[in-house]
Amino acid sequence: MADSKSLLGLILLPFADVLAFISTRNVSSFFPYPWASTIHAARTSIAYQMNVKKTSSHHIPWATYIAGYLVMSFGGGFISNVLMSTPPPQLYSIHPYINYTAVHLLLTALFKFQPGLHNTQILDTILFPLDAAVRVNSITATLNGLAKSQANPLLTLSPVFHIIIGAVASAGGGVTAGTLSTWTPNWSLGTPVFLRNGAGFYGSLDVWAGSLIAVIYSTLTGHPAFAPLNEAVKTYVDFQPLSPLGAKAFAALVLSALFGARVYSNHWAGVTPAAVQSGKKKNATESEKSSAKTR
Repeated sequence: MADSKSLLGLILLPFADVLAFISTRNVSSFFPYPWASTIHAARTSIAYQMNVKKTSSHHIPWATYIAGYLVMSFGGGFISNVLMSTPPPQLYSIHPYINYTAVHLLLTALFKFQPGLHNTQILDTILFPLDAAVRVNSITATLNGLAKSQANPLLTLSPVFHIIIGAVASAGGGVTAGTLSTWTPNWSLGTPVFLRNGAGFYGSLDVWAGSLIAVIYSTLTGHPAFAPLNEAVKTYVDFQPLSPLGAKAFAALVLSALFGARVYSNHWAGVTPAAVQSGKKKNATESEKSSAKTR
């Protein structure tokens, strides 16, 4: 048992280090914003730009382009704060707008001049562990904020509310943007993406995995809302609540496995070496065309 705990500790250590770093360090003195929000801004921008590229046949006005991205970036946190009766930072501070808009404009320019870099197959494959860490950080920060909020105790002590908050914090922005089609010139109200026909296991993963992470984190930290589950677990194993960082690291490990499985299913399952080589040639051609246009 001791050996297994030591092994688990070694596995979780890199996740704990990454989570501690992104949640406590700023990018630089010139850009004094946390790594967690800056990485989230970058990954959201990459996803948003890919959706624009896939679905838009017309030019999107800059105001629509920026607003649509901000909806996708802020949706989950904004809705979570409203549900917890906490003022969303976007209503009283300019800094979230600076943090996210600056990153989005930088990546927009980068992919404009170097479109070959906007390869979601490669980016998703390389970055999925970091994606999981950022997502877990967002979910757990929201759950920690729940204890400090003005929310009704009926909600604070409700496992159902934890499950809902986990889903909203994880996927609220993407679901809102997808439901409103904010990556198109003319927004419209549609069916939430995770309820659409064919969404399936991986298409809805961001939603249900967020709920799963909320359950894991609240259980491992011994939250009173999950006291019955804690007692049930103790009947089978010698369970002691973990520190918040330890619980976050374990949650990040679980979410990384799920994200990794999705990356394989979406990008690599059934892909032949010839197809990979063809994709590389296509990206190189796009970069050459872009370079020629800017000369």
